[in-house]
Parts: sequence; C-alpha cells; structure tokens
Amino acid sequence: MTVIREISISNFRGIKALKWWPNPGINCLIGPGDGGKSTILDAIELTLGTRQSIVFTDADFHRCLVDEPIVIDVTLGALPDELRNLEAYGHFLRGWDPQTGAIHNETSAALETVLTIRLIVRDDLEPQWLLFSEGPSAQGLERNLQWKHRQLVAPIRLGTVASHHMALGPRSVLGKLSPDKTQASAALAAASRQARQAFAEQGCGGVDEVLATSRTIANNMGIPVEQVNALLDVKGVTFSGGAIALHDEDQVPLKNLGSGSMRLLVAGLQKVAGQSSISIIDEAEFGLEPYRIIRLLDSLGAKSNDSSQQVFLTTHSPVVLRELSSIQLHAVRATRTTTPALVNNGELIQPTTKTTSNSVFPLGESEDAQKTLRACADAFLAPSVIVCEGKTEIGVIRGLDLCWQSLGQRSLLANGCHWADGGGSTMMERAKIFARMGYRTALFMDSDVAYDAASYSELATHGISVFRWRDGYSTESAIFASVPAAQIPGLLSIACEWRSEDSIDGKIRHASNRQYNLQQCRDQFVDAMRPVLGQCAGDGKWFKDIEPAERALREVIAPAWQSTGTIFTAPLNSLWHWISTSPTVQPANPPVGV
Repeated sequence: MTVIREISISNFRGIKALKWWPNPGINCLIGPGDGGKSTILDAIELTLGTRQSIVFTDADFHRCLVDEPIVIDVTLGALPDELRNLEAYGHFLRGWDPQTGAIHNETSAALETVLTIRLIVRDDLEPQWLLFSEGPSAQGLERNLQWKHRQLVAPIRLGTVASHHMALGPRSVLGKLSPDKTQASAALAAASRQARQAFAEQGCGGVDEVLATSRTIANNMGIPVEQVNALLDVKGVTFSGGAIALHDEDQVPLKNLGSGSMRLLVAGLQKVAGQSSISIIDEAEFGLEPYRIIRLLDSLGAKSNDSSQQVFLTTHSPVVLRELSSIQLHAVRATRTTTPALVNNGELIQPTTKTTSNSVFPLGESEDAQKTLRACADAFLAPSVIVCEGKTEIGVIRGLDLCWQSLGQRSLLANGCHWADGGGSTMMERAKIFARMGYRTALFMDSDVAYDAASYSELATHGISVFRWRDGYSTESAIFASVPAAQIPGLLSIACEWRSEDSIDGKIRHASNRQYNLQQCRDQFVDAMRPVLGQCAGDGKWFKDIEPAERALREVIAPAWQSTGTIFTAPLNSLWHWISTSPTVQPANPPVGV
C-alpha cells in the first residue's frame, strides 16, 4: 500500500520550513501547543485529499507573508502499478534512497520509485496541485494526478466529528467500502418514485382553494390548464448516496452514537475498506476512555507494526503514549526568536526580525527509549523535563512544589515542567533521550555515587542542567545534615509511619553501635546524630518512595526553609530558578527562599 516517504512544508501557517521522513505504520506527533502538529496533518490532507473547493486566506501563510508562496511536497512510495505507469507519469517518477532519505530525479534499481505531489498557493490564494520533479519543472512540464489515482492515495481523516462516515457518501468510509454503487443508485431512484406516487395517492389536504384559484387564474390568462394537482416536486425528492445511512435494530441512526464510539467504528471500517492506506487522526484520545483508547490503537496496528497502513496522529494523553512503541513517537518543535531592531543615532539600521525554526525529532528504536516511554509518559507531554534520580527525588520535588503552591506561588506544572523517574543508574541516559528530542532538560540527582568528569561534560554537551548535592551526600544525608534540630522529630515521625518505630529504632541503635536510640534522637537531639540518621535513612529506605519524601518536604522541611542549611537548599534553590525561568510560563513571584 502507498506510504508517505517525505513531507516538505514551506511558509504554511506556523511552519516556516520543515522536512520530515515518517515511518510506515503509526507516526504519533507530540509537542507543546502551537508547535505545528495539526498543521502537519492539515498539510497532508490538503495535498493528497480529494477535496478541491478549499478556501485559503492570508492567515494560512506563515506570519501572513503572502509574498512567499505556500509549498507542500508529499512524496509517495510503495506505489501501485497505476502510479508507476510510464506513459502517464514517467517524466515525474523519482528515486528515493531508503538509507539516506535523499530523493534523486532519476530512478534506478538501487532506489525506490516515488512520486511527489505538490500543493502550491500564491498570493492570489488559488491552490494548484501538480506532480513535481526538478527536471520536468525546469522544462516547464506540468502534470496533475488523475482523479481516480488521487482517490487511491487520499487519506481518511478521523476528526472530532465523524458522523458523515455513517452514510454512503462519496467522501465517507462506507462509500469506499461499497463495491457496487449502481445498485444503490437504482434503489434510491426507485424510492424517490415510490415516495412521489404514495404522496399523489394520499393527496394533500388544505390546498384545494389554492389549486382552484391557480386553475381559474391560469384559464383567465389564456393558459390551457385542465387540472392543477399538488404533488411532490421531482427534484425535491431526489436522493443522493448520503441518504443511505447506517441504523441499529431500533432504526436509530448510528450518527447518534457517542463521538468515541463513532470514531472506533470508523477506524474499524477504514481498515476493512483499505482503498487508501493513509489515515489521519487529530487527538486520538478524543471521546474515549483509556480502555477504548487501547482498542483504537490496536485497530490501527500499534502493537503489530502493520506496514499495510500509515497512520498520522496527535495526542495529549499519556495513555496513548504508553501503548506505543518508541519508534512511533515524534516530537514537533517550533523555536521562535526575535532579533531587536538596530538603531544608531536615532536612525533605524535594521528592523525587528522574527524567525521560526521547525523540526521533528524521533524518539528512535532502542531498549532505553522504550523503557523511558513506558516509565515517563507524562513527562513527554511537557516542554521542560526534570529527570529525577529516583522516587525520593521525585517526592522532594513534589513536596516542595505543593508547599510553594500553598504560599500562593505557581506550580511546577503551571511553569510547563514535569518530573521523570530516572530509574537510578539509567538517569543520565534518560536525560539525554529527552534532550535529543528537543526538551529543555534538567537532571536532579544525589552525589553518593561518584561519576567522572566526562559524564558531566557529556550532559553539558546535550544542554542538560545538573542539580545535585555536594560530593558524598545522598538525598537523605543532605536532609539530616541541613534541617533545623526542631524539625528532626517530624522527619522521624514520618519515617516511623512508613517503616514502624521498631525498625527505625533498630537501625539507629545498629548504626551508632548502641550509642543512640530513637527516643534520644527525638527528645535529646545533638548534631552528632546527624550523620547517623542520614546513614540510617538511606540504608533503611525511610524516604525511598514518593509519598514519604513528599510529606517530609511539604510538612517538615519547606515550612522551615529559611533555617535549613545550604547543603540541602542551595541545589533546590537553583533548580527552582531553572523552573521559574521556563520560556513557557513565567511565575508571578519567585518562591520563598529562592
């Protein structure tokens, strides 16, 4: 079945210039708002679709600059014999190198034969579709795809409204599923005749006076009319294919199904219809519960790597992401920069310029990428990601965030940031995975395990900001080395709730060679107990989960932030500054203590 090998978009809406090489099967586009995800889907549909009555406006041009035309090139591979016809399209057939993605003007045995369809819109706003190849274009040769062949490649779009697919219309899935439309046309014509005949036999009450008056006036005007009848107009009861719609056993139209149910049904019909192998779904999760999202993705081939169809979809749901393979995920980025005007002695040398850089980053196919997608699906939907070494660090972030919110500050999430579980030893690789996909990435880690300078240098090369305690400190030891003495009982109470008092007391006695016990640490605390408690907390996993670490920060440490030592607060203050300077959302005020 036909698949898209390359998409090139220029000067279309939020996209200045973009080139992308999608995969067969599912291509899921994610990214922050206004990044160009839906624009890519629209570009595919407008270029390959059968709808010709499309109205373009100046707003469809990038930054409304109509001097530069909209140019969308969609290159198709795996062509059926009809599209490889030398007589019809020989001059426009090109060669695609699957190893490099390069397109050559001539075909060869080492290259896949492809065909490029171009949509171009100039300042007159009139769209023009044509086949493109550099050689024929230079010679002034133009050719469009034949209508029957365009129907072969036209994608099916599953939008938020799918009711038109429940009728036997020319652009519906049912229309493509019907092998013989002549029988339907004959049945509709017969139904029209029967309706007119039944109306004529039944008659129409209340119009006798109108009929008599019309007959009298006609005769007075010299128009020979013997009888005037009120019958159905021939054109008024002419049915089109869209008049045939699916109904259930109670004759209720399936158009009345819920939006989610209808989308599921259309997706299943599309797979059976199979005339076009390309599907477009904007917001796959729309109207669907998680279990039905999984069912939809299964029907689209999310688990089977079905190369017989190519699906382009967008999503804002972590449920969708967890069901995908890493190779199916692509992050769309739009980086916008503004260069201020250059003025010299009051004279404008150069006006303010705005530039947009568009990119699509694949997650790729690797075991690390797949594990990261499963474990950190929510983080892939945020512009900025904080990769935390483990659950303790996630709890620290969440607890501090909740405390700042209680003081009237904006949350970490409102600043466009989300945490991700680094999984301990895999944290650096996971941070690099996010950075390679264009995410603004930070790594929050402890320092009880030493890493060489080359590891930190590589993180810096990827643009990853690292926040950690002083060398030798774990998160637990940094906590107990820094919190005021008055907060120690609160930390021990949370640990006891999580691990039991006997366990906590036994750990303290063992680590201190029975010099200290739990009761002494609560009632007679001295600074000499700090390293013992830090060691016990780490070895005993007192806060090795999100909930206890979150409670420790929110209930005990954050309220005494100003009195807490810099061993613990300095890295977190720096991290919160990184969060608050996110380019997506600026907080109203900096959090207390930052």
